[in-house]
Amino acid sequence: MANETKYINLSDDTNISVSTKLYVDKYNKGELAKSVDLRVTELIKPLPDVNLNLVPKPIYDAEVQLNEDLQAEIEILNITIDDLSSELAIKTADSSSLVLENDALKLKEAKSDNNIQSIQTTVVDLRSNLTTSLTKAINEATEKVALEAENNGLSAQKNALIKQIDTLNNLLAQANATLQIAQQQLSAKSQAVAAGGVSTGELSTIVFEKGDPSKNGSLGYALDLNLVAKGAKVEGPPKYAAAWSSNYVDIVAGPKDILVTISQTFFTIESPFNLKANATKRITFDKPIQSKVPSGTRGWTGLGKSQRDYEEVLKITVKDIDPNGKTEDKNWKIKVHSYE
Repeated sequence: MANETKYINLSDDTNISVSTKLYVDKYNKGELAKSVDLRVTELIKPLPDVNLNLVPKPIYDAEVQLNEDLQAEIEILNITIDDLSSELAIKTADSSSLVLENDALKLKEAKSDNNIQSIQTTVVDLRSNLTTSLTKAINEATEKVALEAENNGLSAQKNALIKQIDTLNNLLAQANATLQIAQQQLSAKSQAVAAGGVSTGELSTIVFEKGDPSKNGSLGYALDLNLVAKGAKVEGPPKYAAAWSSNYVDIVAGPKDILVTISQTFFTIESPFNLKANATKRITFDKPIQSKVPSGTRGWTGLGKSQRDYEEVLKITVKDIDPNGKTEDKNWKIKVHSYE
């Protein structure tokens, strides 16, 4: 039995696999012995040489990828062509619309030209009529202006006189107001001085309840007050000082606004404070800070009571509100007694 042979063409497909089977024939030994001197010719042709002209795989893969990229770019370009075609159609429609609008504008322009010609004709007619009317009106106005000019001159003189009278009345009113203020200032200061007030200068007058302390028998004391020790209530001056010891003082401002500062340590008094021009503020000495005078001061004991005296200076300072204004002040002695 001869070998089974299969011929394969490898020129078309480089990836084909080849498989075959070899069979060994069974010979008759007797016949084989007879054929020892026989010349055997091989009938099976050898397999053809493989001659594959193949592209290297990296180059092949790169070409395949390039082809895919080009295909994707072609698809994008096709989409872009479709979009541009749509936009071209829109632009074409818009162009047609603009052509129509241009035609409409040309019609309007032609109509406007006709209207302008008509208006120009009308203007020429109006100018002619206006010239005639103006000539007549100018002649009439000339006479009217002459009369109005004369009337205006008389009216101007009248108005000037009225303004002069108003100016004089205003000046008179201002003078009266200034005089009234001066009289009030003089009156307020005169009344304060008449009441025993002490002038600090130009800015204020200080008026104690019992008059100028320097002109009474108080030896210069402005206050000489007794306290009830428990509760620190002001009882009043002692008997010997009742005629000249004041329980309050009035501060009368002069012709300017002032800032008032009261310096002392025993009574609760508002300080500093502003005072308007010609205004009056009363300061009372009825709220002592201590329930009794400080220890260590002069005192005496008698009639079952222990008395202490406390002396200090009451200083009143007044300053013009104007930053560049002047400052004035006055000092007085005060005495306070407490009993235990």
